[in-house]
Amino acid sequence: MTQSAFPRIGVVPYANGLPLEHFLPNHLPQARIIRAVPSALGKMLAAGELDVAMLSTIELARHPDYGYIPGLGIGSDGPVASVMLFCARNRDDVKTVALDQSSLTSVAMARILFAEFWKQVPRYVPFTPPLENGLREADAALMIGDPALEFDGAVRNKLDMGECWRNYCGLPFVYAAWITRPGLDPGSLKEPFHQALDEGLKALETLARIRAGRSAQSPEFFLDYFTRCVRYRLGDREVEGLRFFLDRAREHGIV
Repeated sequence: MTQSAFPRIGVVPYANGLPLEHFLPNHLPQARIIRAVPSALGKMLAAGELDVAMLSTIELARHPDYGYIPGLGIGSDGPVASVMLFCARNRDDVKTVALDQSSLTSVAMARILFAEFWKQVPRYVPFTPPLENGLREADAALMIGDPALEFDGAVRNKLDMGECWRNYCGLPFVYAAWITRPGLDPGSLKEPFHQALDEGLKALETLARIRAGRSAQSPEFFLDYFTRCVRYRLGDREVEGLRFFLDRAREHGIV
């Protein structure tokens, strides 16, 4: 497939996407890059405004005709640091949860954990960060992406949802993947997207400095996040974890 056949690529505005997308123009110079939160990118792909996007993996259950580029994504096998549940009271006492709607996958993950791991059925309400907005409306708030990663305020309790997920089922969690529109063979995109990640992983210190330039956090903070928290290669265990999550989401009627 020629580059001009898939010029519209949706990327997320979060630190965790940098290794995947920063070097894409080197390998797809004709591509047009559109930056938005995952939930907005999902609407754009469904409307035919994008050809491939870094989307919440829940979209694969919502749209069975979508594909995804194999071997790549944003995942964790334990603590992830950028999907966090902040509680104003003990988690056992939580009755209401405010959900950041930026990532539908993280919303589904939280609902599954409450139902199956913690055996709780709280009331859910949507909110838009900052965190104070959510905790005004609820006992706890789920926040994702850079707002969660860089939050350094005081709360009664906070839970890393990647760590909670592994404690629940023993599997990695895949938050996002390069998801393709119907009719586009994701295998045809594998080479340039893998090449872009290869380049990104070799330049993590540079990417950490770039991201720190837009943050109060240090380059070392972001380098630790890239190397310790996030998994960009999706192997057999990650695929197993993804299938487990999508099956649970269907069982709970979340999709």
